[in-house]
Amino acid sequence: MHRITDSFHTTSGIPAIFSLKRALLISCLAIPSASAFEIELDYGYDSSSDNFFGTNAAAKSALEQAASDISSLISTRLAPVTNPFVGSNGGTTSTFDWDYVFRNPSELNDPSNPDANKITISSPSLAADTVKIFVGVRELGGSTLGQGSTAGVALSISGGGFPSQYEDAVAAAEAASNASMGRGDGPVIRNISGSTTLGSTTANYSLNVGVGVGSLWFDVDGDNDSVKDSPEELDDFWHFDHTTDVASGKRDFYSVALHEILHVIGVGTSDTWDSQISGTTWTGPNAQLANGGGDGLIDSAGGHIADNTNSVRLSDNGIQEVVMSPSLTTGTRKTLTELDVAFLQDLGYEIVPEPSSAGMLSLSAILLLLYRRT
Repeated sequence: MHRITDSFHTTSGIPAIFSLKRALLISCLAIPSASAFEIELDYGYDSSSDNFFGTNAAAKSALEQAASDISSLISTRLAPVTNPFVGSNGGTTSTFDWDYVFRNPSELNDPSNPDANKITISSPSLAADTVKIFVGVRELGGSTLGQGSTAGVALSISGGGFPSQYEDAVAAAEAASNASMGRGDGPVIRNISGSTTLGSTTANYSLNVGVGVGSLWFDVDGDNDSVKDSPEELDDFWHFDHTTDVASGKRDFYSVALHEILHVIGVGTSDTWDSQISGTTWTGPNAQLANGGGDGLIDSAGGHIADNTNSVRLSDNGIQEVVMSPSLTTGTRKTLTELDVAFLQDLGYEIVPEPSSAGMLSLSAILLLLYRRT
């Protein structure tokens, strides 16, 4: 009896697999992207203040497209955040309890009261694979188009029991905190080291905070008169529609969104970034390879790729200035480049393979496997 599932014929040397095996091949090739990295945009502070994104659908769409383009590129898995973290040893406990602290994205900084627009999330929790970004608008002044940053953190430590057991209790709390607040992978945003004492015993700790929460905001005062611009003025200043070419003389909202989101996830804002800078030289291997060296690759302030650094666009292999340089030319759009991606890799992010190469590799592997089994 002839079984269809065991039959094939060859056309130009490529096995044509029938029935169940063909279905298996199609199923394998239809597997969705390996990306699990989710950027969650929170409009709460904007909604209760300017409601800019609630009344400007094009700006919201551009921001969400930028977040989607970055998240679909990254396959790094992030551990969930749960607080507090309790370590125990016998009858002794040590508790680490964290807060995230960030600037209200819809409220200007007050030099006379630096804490006025600070927001604190006590004992925060985050879902696995999720980064949360609070968004808004401000009258920024000057030539600044947007700003974005990771959240700060505050830590409280408590403990009780027997001093002789305290070091092991602290070590257990440290391990639990690092597994969660450190997020398991990706950049170290901050490392906080110190010591805590119970009775006569002092215990040291070293705690990593990974990517988790941040905030960003966009300028709505293009004429620098310290007053929010009218919708008509904003339309003259910004190009909001990310699906059309940028009009001459306008600033592309999508390009700025990409730039600021990358700051929130650690580009120019993390300990891992700082650890790979020596003056204006970048020492990370992936960006060095993509650029042909690291000398002069970082701007003098240390938080950006140097101006006039070009790379290959992911979208069409064209050449453009990188997204993470500190400036944007009016009338132009930036999209992600190979060098921007290389910096993400140096920060510890896993990158989804390029579809063309990954697809060909998967197809070759599947065909080889099926050929050997027939």
